[in-house]
Parts: sequence; C-alpha cells; structure tokens
Amino acid sequence: SRFKLEIYILKSLAEEENFEKYRQYIHFPKDFFENFIKKCVDDYCLDKKDQRLKNLLNFSLDCFQILVHAAIRDSTKVVKDRSGNVSLWLDEFCRRLGDVLDLPRSDLKSIEHQETTDIEFLKEAMSKALDPVLENLKKDFAVIDREPFKKKPHKILAEQLCGCWEPCPFCKALCTNTILNHDGDHSLSFHRPQATAGIHWHKTNHLVTDICSSLVASNCSLVLGEDRKIPYKNYRDAGPRYSKWSITPDTSVQSYWKWFVCHFRAELESRHCGKFEGRGEIPSQWKQITKKDVLSELEK
Repeated sequence: SRFKLEIYILKSLAEEENFEKYRQYIHFPKDFFENFIKKCVDDYCLDKKDQRLKNLLNFSLDCFQILVHAAIRDSTKVVKDRSGNVSLWLDEFCRRLGDVLDLPRSDLKSIEHQETTDIEFLKEAMSKALDPVLENLKKDFAVIDREPFKKKPHKILAEQLCGCWEPCPFCKALCTNTILNHDGDHSLSFHRPQATAGIHWHKTNHLVTDICSSLVASNCSLVLGEDRKIPYKNYRDAGPRYSKWSITPDTSVQSYWKWFVCHFRAELESRHCGKFEGRGEIPSQWKQITKKDVLSELEK
C-alpha cells in the first residue's frame, strides 16, 4: 500500500541520513517515489549475485515450454482421434495456447499450404523447432536487463501506489487519500513541523517548529500579505489551495520529524536562510530523541 511504501521510504531515509534526499522527498514527492521504486526494482531484479531476473525469465520459459509441448501432443491426439488434417491440428494448437500466447492463426498458414499429411511428422518437427528457439532466448537472458517487459515493473508499481499527490499548503506533507482526484477534502494523519518546508515566523528569520494542526487550534494569525492576515483557524478562507484541506486541531508531532529537525538543524537553517531561535526554538525534549527511537516508532 501507499502507506507502507511511505513507511519504508522514511526508514530508508533515516538510515541513510542524506539531507539532499530528504529535500527531494519533501519538495518533489512524486518524482522521489517513482525513483525510489525504480531503484528497489533494479536492486531486486538486477542483483548480479542472485540473478533474480534471469532466473525468473528462465523459469517462465520452462513453464512455457511445458505448455507448448503439451499443446503439440494434445493437438496431435485430437487430429488422430478425428482423422483430421493439418488445418484441424493448427486450430487445436492455437486454441490451446490462446490464453498464454498471442499466436495469430494466420501466421501459420505456410504450414497448412505444405499439404503435410503425416501428423506425427508435424508433431516431431514442431517439437524440434521449439527447443533451439528457447535455448537462444535463454542465452539472450544471460545479458539482458529489464527490456523484455512491455511495461516496466517500476512504472506498474508507481501507478498502483499512486494515490493523491496534493501537498499540505503549509508543511508539504502529502494527502493520504489512496485515490487520485478523489472527492472531498484533502487530509492526512500527521503534519510536520513547518520548518521542514522552510516556513518562517512573519518578519523574522525564525523557522516554525509548530505543526499545522496545532496552529489551527491556536490564536495565531496566518499572514497572507503585508496588509492581509486571518486567524489560523480560518485558514480555509485563504484561497483555493487552503479551502480544499481539512486540518483538524491536534498538537501531536511524530517523533520522526522532531528527530529530523534536530539532526539536520544546520542544513535546514542553511537551506531556508533561517534560525531555530525565538518562537522557533527547538524544544529541549526533542533533542533526546534518537534514530533508534524513530525507527522503532515506524516499525509500530
């Protein structure tokens, strides 16, 4: 699911501790998700030690070989039982493989025109012709990458795990609805400290450590311009970006993002030209959270 994928991504980011990757995840989530999935697929399928992709393709070929040989054998039996001809044999052969192979009956007309009457000979000829083709394919698979797939596995997974890509207008956390272009408001379970998106307190360089859901429960004002501000709790009146979001009052912050702010304090200050001072002072208890703590939280 999209939820489990995000948990896996957060664990991976914490273990790697690469601020630039966090920046891509926060500001360009859709591209990050697709690239992350692609890397996972590459690491799994193209593992040189286990040769997973090659083994998968060879296994599929072996299964296919069994099916084709069975179709040859069974088609021959039907023709003999009915005293049929090559035309009947081809009809039976294509029908039996129709669910596993795109094999147009018209492509085999040349066999029909040879006026072969010995069905047993046809059976042996088809069987012998199949084996070298499969062996050549196996040799090709020894040096192949993902090219045999008509649609790349990471593309299929990215589409299946898509969901809504609308970011919170404040902290940039993604809406957790699993349906793209869904009805109703956007929402999410846990907002992040707004400093992760580079938001400052008005007319200061102090980064905001508060989260959106605690601010809508406060008496703070949302500044929309030099001459316009509204109570944070009335954020929906700020315009289209805000009116489609449901942000319910809640003061809980995930330990993960508390750890992130503390661990990457210098990088956040440099990237967003701000300081964790004044109203943006990092609470002392946040500094006690370890990476082990946040990974344990994600496991739960």
